[in-house]
Amino acid sequence: MLAELLSDQKDGIVNAISSKAGATQEQAGGFLEVAISKIEDLVGAGKLDIASLLKGDVSALTSSLDLGMLGSILGGGEDKAKQGLGALMGPLQDKLGGGDAAGLIEGLTGKGAVGDTLGGLGKMFGR
Repeated sequence: MLAELLSDQKDGIVNAISSKAGATQEQAGGFLEVAISKIEDLVGAGKLDIASLLKGDVSALTSSLDLGMLGSILGGGEDKAKQGLGALMGPLQDKLGGGDAAGLIEGLTGKGAVGDTLGGLGKMFGR
């Protein structure tokens, strides 16, 4: 879902990751693919605060992802991963903040805001 959302900016994001992290285009492309997949997994599992992403808070990502694994894709360690995520954050924030953010969140989590609210009320009243 995020990959589709960012598809029109993929080349620019790969270039930014490559430049910022001092990695090859191939490494940056691989990093982007894996990072997006991991971010989608975290959002879907409810382990990543969407509000933090909308604010551009890179620490929301860095505290939730395996930086060592991501950094190794870029030919380094955690610092490379943080640089790569920093380059990804701007376009990600732009896309999440624009358009149908509620629809995107529903697509990533499989849950709708209305359904969540009603489900929460049902639990509160023992149903």
